Amino acid sequence: MENPYKRKKDPEASKQLILNTAAEIGATADWHQVTFQAIADKTGLSKGGIIHHFRNKEELLEELVLQSLVELTEWIDEEKRTSGNDIAPIAFLRFVIKKSDDLHYRRTMKVILQAALINEHYKKMWDNWFTQHIAGGSLADLDTNTLIIMLVADGLWYADNLGVYNITTQKKQQILNKLLSL
Repeated sequence: MENPYKRKKDPEASKQLILNTAAEIGATADWHQVTFQAIADKTGLSKGGIIHHFRNKEELLEELVLQSLVELTEWIDEEKRTSGNDIAPIAFLRFVIKKSDDLHYRRTMKVILQAALINEHYKKMWDNWFTQHIAGGSLADLDTNTLIIMLVADGLWYADNLGVYNITTQKKQQILNKLLSL
């Protein structure tokens, strides 16, 4: 007979809970405040259980950034499909505007931004992802119009993630419409 008091283990669910909680703490505070103890307090998992999945905070951040970039790729690909426009910088700008009020998106992007700011390794990961998925190759070879769209998307992305300017979704849509009319 199975012990009714023994907790059933679901390692993937626990790992995802740890990642989600780390992202939540990191997005609302500062990545330096993400500790195994803070995650344990918020999830009810033991520190040992967290260490079972991630040997250290760096390994946790690496997994979180990789997962975030995969998710971002899926979001951008979906935006290209649904908008009918497969030009990646325009899809990225549309995506930034559409997702700017989505808390999960903002949390994901803030973690990527913080990681890139605190560690050159993550900055390179972001640059590689951006070059591959948005720029479509060398940034030096971009035409001026594409570069303008990318810089506007980046500006809105940074403003959202840093919590500055408080640009409304309606104003962002007007910016997009103006760019598309040029």
